[in-house]
Amino acid sequence: MKVSRQAAVLLLSAGLLLPGCSSSSDNPGEERNTGPTLPARTVTKGEWQEGPAEPKQHTPYPYDIYTHCGVKWVKFGGRWWVLDFVYPGVEQVKGEPPSQDNQTLAGYMTLIGPDTANFDAAGMPTLQFVPTEDEPPGCE
Repeated sequence: MKVSRQAAVLLLSAGLLLPGCSSSSDNPGEERNTGPTLPARTVTKGEWQEGPAEPKQHTPYPYDIYTHCGVKWVKFGGRWWVLDFVYPGVEQVKGEPPSQDNQTLAGYMTLIGPDTANFDAAGMPTLQFVPTEDEPPGCE
């Protein structure tokens, strides 16, 4: 079977582009498509979870967010972080979502890189935070 020169160039180009398109390093959300991997957490009265002072990368730490003023600001690893992106899609925490009557959200904070941290909780998309030099404004 004869293949035209244009068709051959098109097929060769497509074959070269496909491996690049499947790389998860270009799309941080794609590497999260493995399904729930962590058990749901609940808030334990008197035991606030905020992770260690020096977290290690790719280790999920139990972490509680006080939601009265929202979830835009968190303090993790001794510094302030601000919400940068929300990754809807596959949940990373299996189990029932917490009651919405509570003002504390129990989940996990994972340092993804020196300037990226992800928060995951049951029934929620991944919240991605980046460090900031600013401090959160007062809550009203």
